[in-house]
Amino acid sequence: MFRDKIQNSYEELSPRFRILADFILENTLDVGFLTATELARRVGVDPATVVRFSQELGYSGYRELSREIKRYINQQLALRYQKGMTETEGLSAQITSMIDELSDRTLNMKADAEQIAQAVQTIHTAQRIFVTSAAEGYGVATLWSTYLGLLGIETYPIHADYAQAAILLRDIEPDDLLIAISLGLGPGIEIGHLLGAAKERGAHTLSITTSPTLLPARQADINLVASSKTPAGYPSFDTLMAILSLLWQALIAVDTEKSHNSIAAAMHALNDLVEQKDKVPSYDIAALLRLWAQK
Repeated sequence: MFRDKIQNSYEELSPRFRILADFILENTLDVGFLTATELARRVGVDPATVVRFSQELGYSGYRELSREIKRYINQQLALRYQKGMTETEGLSAQITSMIDELSDRTLNMKADAEQIAQAVQTIHTAQRIFVTSAAEGYGVATLWSTYLGLLGIETYPIHADYAQAAILLRDIEPDDLLIAISLGLGPGIEIGHLLGAAKERGAHTLSITTSPTLLPARQADINLVASSKTPAGYPSFDTLMAILSLLWQALIAVDTEKSHNSIAAAMHALNDLVEQKDKVPSYDIAALLRLWAQK
């Protein structure tokens, strides 16, 4: 199958072929409807490169590769609409059911576009942004802060415990924005208190919660709800991550040039850090190893 062929030969592919491989794996549904010329235009290569790439994978040309991609898409669509008809049993059958349920939750998620647009505009115009969550959601808050930072948005993750919250409230200003993420694993009382106090100081507040009845949802100026209800009865965070993804993509759309430049600058800085590895003298590395050996 084409996905296996790409993955198995990826290390030997040329840089241009890898660009094609990445695009096909990440946009398989789109590729199924593209001609070689259209695919080449989307990726930024010439059509002959698309043909040679197909031949590199063992196909006679792009037409044969395209036929296999179409068969794969048809199989996936058939599986999507034939729930409960899988031949697999045991854990594989359960996972197949979970995949269907996840697809349903994502497809049926009722996100309010106007509310999201309002949230994006608030993020875009904020002087500084603080992202907070309780212990169980602090990792998500930190991840979201990193993604906002990639777009050049000044962002600070803050734990919702009272000590850090007090420092935040000491420094927060009216043009700042406090974003609170509540996974719904607890009542979110600390987060709610922090949002209420931030509002009293004139700051803007935005909450992303799994229920509109939680205290953080009731305290925020804007609340985006991502239902966590699953057939198993246990709360999930998949729709909440989908909301964060929507916000991320919408923020890029608001200022595409700035977002592109900021991400490119971050990648350039990352390259600089990688290059530092070759500049560090071997005796400095050896000294560090000796320090660890003394512990």
